[in-house]
Amino acid sequence: MRRASRINPGRSTRMNKISYALALGAGLVLSSAAPALHAAPIVQNLAAPEISAAQFNSLFKPIDGAAPLTSAYQFMGTPVTGIVESQVLEGTGAFAGLYAYAYQFGVNNVNDVNGEPTSVNSASLQFNATPAPADLLGTGGLGSSVFVVKDGKVGSLDLPAAAPGSVIQTPTSIAWLPGSQTGALTFQYLDPAKNSGPLGAGATSGTIVVLTAHPYTTKPVSVQNANPQITYPAAYSAEGGPIQEVPVPEPSTVLAWAGMIGAAALVKRVRNRRDAA
Repeated sequence: MRRASRINPGRSTRMNKISYALALGAGLVLSSAAPALHAAPIVQNLAAPEISAAQFNSLFKPIDGAAPLTSAYQFMGTPVTGIVESQVLEGTGAFAGLYAYAYQFGVNNVNDVNGEPTSVNSASLQFNATPAPADLLGTGGLGSSVFVVKDGKVGSLDLPAAAPGSVIQTPTSIAWLPGSQTGALTFQYLDPAKNSGPLGAGATSGTIVVLTAHPYTTKPVSVQNANPQITYPAAYSAEGGPIQEVPVPEPSTVLAWAGMIGAAALVKRVRNRRDAA
């Protein structure tokens, strides 16, 4: 009996240490996943897969009474520089209730006062509703809230065209910046990281389509170039709705399982050490 009393306190101490180690290890594993679970980007880069004009036009149709808008812009020291075209289309069938906001940026084949061909680096506008993902390509899953079309006309917009000596261009990135009351979209063409130049003189960009569940109004568009903009075009924008981040597949389930696997591995290691002792 005396011998048993010497063993049990030590075993109890070891078990307490094991329990503490398990709790600490599990906490460390799960806390390491916590930043990824809760961190939210201020600016979201929206994926923009390509869809054919035929497929898109089979899913969305122009809205009666909402004619396409064509509006000019101009940079300082440059003739009328180009146009922004926009149109709103509505979903059919499975996509009824969605609106598709289609945008094109055209650049006239003109030079600035220094003799340099004009171009467009990027364009931005307020978009008063969160873009809504949809699986237009039928690949399964969440889909995308932005698509680009390069091979044909969308609605009544122009056919995309390449600048002389170039190819049909679409933005290298499309950013969504949610605010407390409204959001903003930015279409970026000039991107040194991707060796992509600006939208060149003589180009009509591929059509950019942004999806949302909210109807339309108009907003001015800020078009950027090294020369300051002196006239602002108008384009269709969402009328208004809840502003939030664009839904994306959450890694929380994967991270939670990673935490559980890590904790289980820790349990196994501690048990092995205990058995060895």
